[in-house]
This record gives sequence, C-alpha cells and structure tokens, in this order.
Amino acid sequence: MTTNVCFALLDQAVIGGRGDLPVVEGMTHARLLEEAAALAGVLHHLGVGAGTPVAIDLQREADAVVAALAVARLGGVVTTEDPSTHDRPAEVGIVSAGSTVAAGRHRVVRRDDGDPELPEAGTDLDWSAMLRAGREEPAACRVLEPTAAYSPERSVAEQIALLGTTAAPYGAGALRRLLQV
Repeated sequence: MTTNVCFALLDQAVIGGRGDLPVVEGMTHARLLEEAAALAGVLHHLGVGAGTPVAIDLQREADAVVAALAVARLGGVVTTEDPSTHDRPAEVGIVSAGSTVAAGRHRVVRRDDGDPELPEAGTDLDWSAMLRAGREEPAACRVLEPTAAYSPERSVAEQIALLGTTAAPYGAGALRRLLQV
C-alpha cells in the first residue's frame, strides 16, 4: 500500500506513464506533481515535516489542491483551522486586511490581483516567487505510516482509500473537497 497521499495521486500516475493525462482542470499529473513538489520544497525549508500542521486558506481551488498535496508530500497535516490556535512554522493562504503572522512563522501568500504589496514584509512569502524557488530544490515524497495523520479527521490510509473511490480527471472543487481544503 502507498503511504503518502501525494504519491498515490500523482507520483504513481507519472511513474505508470500517465503523466500527460489530465488530473484536475487544465493540469496534468506531471504538472501538478511539479507544482506540489516545488511548494513542498519551500515548506520543507520553512520547517514543515512529518506531523507538522499547516493551515491552508486559499480561495482559488487549484491553489488549495497544490498546497494540500505539498503538505501531504512532506507528511504534514493538512488543516483549515485558525492558524493562530496552533504552533506551526508555516501557513499557506491569502492575505486579508489587518492579518498578522505570529513570531517565528512564515506565510506563503497567494496575492489576489490588485494587491500590490504584502502586508507583513519579511514573514510573508510570495506564492509565485516561492514556486520558482522551490523548482530548484523540489521535495521528495516522504514515506509515512498508514496511521499517520493526513488531516485532523483522517489518517493517510483513510485519505488514500477515499481518493481510490474516485478517478481523474477531477474538477478543482471536487478534488479540493476530497483533499479536505
């Protein structure tokens, strides 16, 4: 049994010769794998590892899918809980007016069109710039115990089993719901 959600969804398809097939609205397995591994590389450098909860708060469904798979790739725990309630090194989300980042944390921010500047210089990291940087050192997929947490509600094995009940290609919203983000 595969013991990583990202590997089960993307790596196996690419290894099996299905990398050019669509997985989610306009993205092939290979392209989504490239994006998830790049973001995972950045999150790894920010301190995300096995068991680390990472709050994901993104409006764009495809971005939420990339973020969830990046966290899963590292063995982190995907959560949509309020990031201020847990000690975590990183958050992935959008910046809302007046939002702040706790000391010692970093936030990978997906700017909306029309947001010219990031409000927390030094702690907020631009999504596009981080993906470019992450492509230089993408993260490998971490092998996990089947009982490891994927999210606060599901283990890795439970999440993989749930994904196994459906097949690509997915709508971005459907895959986002399956990944619990």
